[in-house]
Amino acid sequence: MALLLPSLGTRAQVNDPGASPSPTPARPIRFTSLTDAVAEAKRLNETEEGKRYDFDFSTTVSDRLGDIVGQCSKDSKPPIIFGLVFVFASDGHVAQVLKPPDSTEAACIAAKFENLRLRAPPQPDWPVQLHIELRPPPEERDAAGKRYPLEPAVITKDRELERKALRAERDKNYEEALALYAKAIKVKGNFAPFVYQNRGMLYLSRAKASQDRKSKIADLQRAIADFKTSIKLGAAAKDQLNRGLEKIGTRANLEEATKLLEKETHP
Repeated sequence: MALLLPSLGTRAQVNDPGASPSPTPARPIRFTSLTDAVAEAKRLNETEEGKRYDFDFSTTVSDRLGDIVGQCSKDSKPPIIFGLVFVFASDGHVAQVLKPPDSTEAACIAAKFENLRLRAPPQPDWPVQLHIELRPPPEERDAAGKRYPLEPAVITKDRELERKALRAERDKNYEEALALYAKAIKVKGNFAPFVYQNRGMLYLSRAKASQDRKSKIADLQRAIADFKTSIKLGAAAKDQLNRGLEKIGTRANLEEATKLLEKETHP
């Protein structure tokens, strides 16, 4: 089954090296419905503080999420689509989890993460959304009509390096992150579309924070090249996760980087 996790396999935004805090008028309240919690989580994720906290959440749960979702859905028949919202108290522990009342898979996942703890959020009762989609893989067959066996879910070398790069980026070790991305790309593995996407986001974030026009232009050109490569590799991939990468955010990131480059080169 393909596991589509927009905030985990990739990201629309990451830690911006020079971003200034954005106002976040969230009120310290508990939520009474999943709909309200999702709306507030999406609103906060448009702010710089929200993007940073969502990034921390994603990198913290990503190592365990695949196994947990597999355990909680082993007896389920896809497609299964649902969302959860984790609400973090002022000290960073999970104070509340909002989930669909009729989903045993959601209840199972929520229980597995009930002891999750992050850094203190920007404000108390801070919601973060986790969206899960489980879909059956396409039935691909060989020339004799025999169905291909399903590949086991493993952490490949390129994905392992990409995770290390994300952690280095979170700690603002940008040169180390770029070196790890370069190593991941040399692997030429199945996770390559995400590696290019995330390295492109690093270049884009660094360009937006830069005050040096020459460096800004160079990073925007690198970002554009990475986004284009990500889209090209994803479109050619057999698995649904890679093909869905462009829809998740790569095309929008490419358009943003292109507009910024045009602004710098043709003021």
